[in-house]
Parts: sequence; C-alpha cells; structure tokens
Amino acid sequence: MRRPATRARTALAAGLAALTLLGIGALFLRQHVYDSRLAAGRTTAQFQARTIASRLTAPHGLEKIHADTAALPSVVLNPSGDVVRLGDPLSDQQPAMVGLPWPDHVDWVDWSGSGTVHVAPAAKDPAYAGRTFAAVGAAAYVTGSQGPGEPEGVYTVYVLVTPFDAQAARAAVDPALWFGVPAAALLVGVIAWAATSRALRPVEAIRAQMAAISEHHLDRRVPVPPARDEISRMAVTTNATLDRLQHSAEQQRRFVADAAHELRSPIAALRTNLEVSLAHPEHTDWPTTTGQALAAVRRLQTLAEDLLYLARPGDQPRHTEPVDPAELAHDLLTEYRHTHTSGPHYTLSIHTTGQVRGNRSELNRLLRNLLDNATRHAASRVAVTIAAENGQVLITVDNDGSDIPTADRQRIFERFTRLDESRSRDAGGTGLGLALARAIAEHHGGALTLAASGPTFTICLPVAPATYSRNRADTCSPKR
Repeated sequence: MRRPATRARTALAAGLAALTLLGIGALFLRQHVYDSRLAAGRTTAQFQARTIASRLTAPHGLEKIHADTAALPSVVLNPSGDVVRLGDPLSDQQPAMVGLPWPDHVDWVDWSGSGTVHVAPAAKDPAYAGRTFAAVGAAAYVTGSQGPGEPEGVYTVYVLVTPFDAQAARAAVDPALWFGVPAAALLVGVIAWAATSRALRPVEAIRAQMAAISEHHLDRRVPVPPARDEISRMAVTTNATLDRLQHSAEQQRRFVADAAHELRSPIAALRTNLEVSLAHPEHTDWPTTTGQALAAVRRLQTLAEDLLYLARPGDQPRHTEPVDPAELAHDLLTEYRHTHTSGPHYTLSIHTTGQVRGNRSELNRLLRNLLDNATRHAASRVAVTIAAENGQVLITVDNDGSDIPTADRQRIFERFTRLDESRSRDAGGTGLGLALARAIAEHHGGALTLAASGPTFTICLPVAPATYSRNRADTCSPKR
C-alpha cells in the first residue's frame, strides 16, 4: 500500500494527538465536575444535619422535622437507636436502616469513610432502593419529652450525601464533551492540513522549477522563500548546486569545443599532406612527407593523452611510490641539455631535498611541462631550484623571458590558453601544459603557483611518508 501524502500524515497525527489530549482532558473535567458537586452536596448535608440537630433541642422538635423541606434524605434516631423520623424524600417510607453507626461525640462527624446508610430494596423510591450512600451525622442531647413515648437523651441525625446532583452536573457536560472533543480534534486536523499545505507550497514551487530544468536550461533557479527557515536554506543550497552544475557544464562544453578545435588542425594538416602526396606521388619527397606525418601523429597522441588525463575522474594518482625530486630534475635537465643544444642554458640548484610520494611518470610529466614552457619563453636561461622546508618540497622553475601580464597570470592555467598568438601552433604547444601540470600537482596533494612577478613557477608537494590528503594542498597556500 502507498503511504499517504505528507500533509495527510501530518493532519492525521495532529488530529490523533488532539483527540488524545482533549479526551484525557475531558475525562479529568467530568471527574472534576462530579467531585465538585459531590463536595458541595456534602457541605449541604452537614448544614442540614446541624439544622435538624438544633431543632431537636427545641420543645416538640420532632414534629417540626417532619415539615422540614430539606432537599437531602435524613434519618433521626432516638436514644434507643430506633428510627423516629425520616426526612424528605424518605418521609413516607419505612425502610430497614442497616449498619447505622453512632457518633462518638456531639460535634460534627463525617461518616463518608466508614459510616454509611443502606436503604433496603423495599424502599418505594427506585433511586434509593438497594443503594449505599455516604452519611453525615450529628448528635443532639435533648432534654424533656419530644412526644409520646420519646424519652430525653442523645438523639442522632443522619443526612445522606446523594450523588444525584453530581451525576446530573456530569451528565450536563457530557454532550458538549462527546461532540466537542471529536469536533475540536477534527478542526485541529484541518488546520494542520492547511498549515502543512501552506508550508509545502514553496517546496512544490521548488520541485516544479527543478522539473523544468534541463541540460538546455541550466540558467534557471528555484525560488527562494522570504522566510529564513529550513526551506529557504534548502532553496539557497539548491541554487548554489545549480550554479556549480552550470559552471561545470559550461566548462565541459568549452573543453569539448576547444579539444575539437585543437584536434582539427593537426588532423587537417595530416590529411592535406597525405592527399597531396598521393595525388602527386612522382613529385613527393616521401621521407620528408613521412616525417611530417609522424610529427603530426605525435602531436595528436600527446594531445589525446593530455585530454584523457584531464578528463580522468578521481583526485589521487594511480600508482604511488617514493620519488626523489632532485633525481627527477637531474635526469630531465640532462635530457634537455642534449636535445636542446641550441636552446637556453639549464641550471639545477639543490639546497635541501626530500622524497615525495606519488606517481613517477605523472611527476615527470609535471616537471617536463614546466620545463617545456620555460624553454619556449626563455631568452637564454632556465633555472631549477629544489628545497625542502616545513614538511614540503618546493621545486621552482624560472627563466629569463618576458614577464607575464597581470591580467593573464591566472588565465594561463586554463585549458587551451596561449598568450603568444604570433607563435605557430607547433612551436606554441597545445595550451594544455600548465593546466595539466596544476592538475597533477593537486592530485598529489600539492599545488602549482606563479610568483607575484616574473615567469617563476613553484611546485609544492608534501614530503613522504606523509599520508596523502587533498587538504594537504592547503598547506602550500597557493595564490590563484
């Protein structure tokens, strides 16, 4: 079975809670009304018993009791314990009174606990037949004769505390409670339904807007309610997430467009070279043509590898091992001195060193990209400096080329960025070198930064055997 909607569950829970609380309150109210009326009846019985007892002290008091209009039933016993008078509404009945206790003094005596008057089933009034009532007693010492055959002495008065008034008062409030409590609970449920519907209205608006957002409409945002509550914070967080998704989608589209543009040029050049060679094979210098085609293929391979690395998910390098940056830099500079004989002069300065943990081939590629960039822009010198401090290895690559404009100092780390548009594509590279270098540094828990002035790049890597953590990049304090 499907679960009911949120508003239905909320309304049902609120209604049941209200019904429970109001029902308990109604029970306490009924009992309170009954107890209050019963206490009032006890007070009335005490007053009536005292009044009858006081009348007994007057001459011929028994004759006056019969005419008494008291509302509660009363019994008068003579000194022998015989019933001599019954007050209304027992005045015309002669039931058998059983278990009548005697007070032990003449003060007011409350017999609600142990003293009871039992009216036998022979009573004519069915309201009293066979029932047991609490009794309030009083005693009076009567001097002189109260009438024929009635001696002087202690006469006892009992007044029954009947629950009829209390029951009538309770019955009067029952209809209001039986109908009012469910009606109030229903009203609470309706109010909870309306309040929940109103509270969920912004959520429905957010849902509707989210349903309308697609890959072609990432610029849309969900409405933010004016109230600063959980729903408002959810809307703000949703919009922030949509901002990141839009930014990521735009970056992906630019990346695909730039990659297609960069791949199109070497592919077009290779195709043109091959088509011309095949169209005029007799005039083609095949070794030269093959060399040009091989160079284009190599560039395509390098570009494809860079793109695959940048598109690879995950932050950690694949295979890690202890790597000595000084040894890595020494081998690379030795290679560059032999392959760039007509290029700049390469120097290596090692102050202090330490091993880092990472992927050797990726770290080699990181340093090679920086050396390629420095070689292209250097006038006569490329300097590499290695130092270790505060648990970090700092590798600095500097050249004596022209400074980088301030507006472009961060843009150079973006993909397919080349500042010198006058250079040919082959000489200027693919525009992925610095972006790839920064990505490799961050994947190794480090950072790649550019100095505030001059073409000086610094690689910051944590010293091994520090545990890899992306947060370690924060210790390098990159200035981006």
